[in-house]
Amino acid sequence: MQKSFIPTAAVIALFSFASNTWAQKSWNAPKLVTIYCSGCHGVDGNTPLPYFPKLAGLDAAYAEKKMTAFREPSGPPVDEALWWALKVMGSKKAAGNVTRQERMNMEGVAHAETPEQIKAAVVWYARQPPAHGHAESGALVMQGKELFDKGIPAQKVLACATCHGPDAAGRGPAPRLAGQNAEYLIDQLEKFSKGDRKHSPEMTMVTRDLDADQARAAAAYLQTR
Repeated sequence: MQKSFIPTAAVIALFSFASNTWAQKSWNAPKLVTIYCSGCHGVDGNTPLPYFPKLAGLDAAYAEKKMTAFREPSGPPVDEALWWALKVMGSKKAAGNVTRQERMNMEGVAHAETPEQIKAAVVWYARQPPAHGHAESGALVMQGKELFDKGIPAQKVLACATCHGPDAAGRGPAPRLAGQNAEYLIDQLEKFSKGDRKHSPEMTMVTRDLDADQARAAAAYLQTR
């Protein structure tokens, strides 16, 4: 009887500790994070959902620019999270051609809060420690590392490290990629290569000659960082 009680008590204690820690984070997070963002990205920005991007450690200026774009009346660029939400819901439209109605979710979030509240949210995520990447090895990961570090000169593909930094932690306008979900990255690379993402012609040029296997390799490597 006692042997079975001790592990059970330990599990309960661990669950209680984890719950209290999560509640504390939820309590301290800005309203925009707890009400809107956490549903897809998690309170700490380390979403376990492979089809949404991780936001922990993402440069605040970059994230703020992305959010602010949805407040522009001229038709902001399609956000990655919205694109994935549409895909999950079974949308048949290309990400670059969603209707105004389909964009309303992200636009609604952007307009629901003041610029100051948006800034508080992106700063919150920027300050959260990114989770460690998945520890994996193998030929695919090594191929991805080679591509990230050196590019593919024969295809005129620039090394990813040139803009995103040697550790993939981001640099200037180029966002953090280290530890990002591979599934999310693969679809982003596909969107760039097809020209669906209009806001970064540089990425369209870099990815237009990547094949599917090379994109998977790069994503597999980045997920391990």
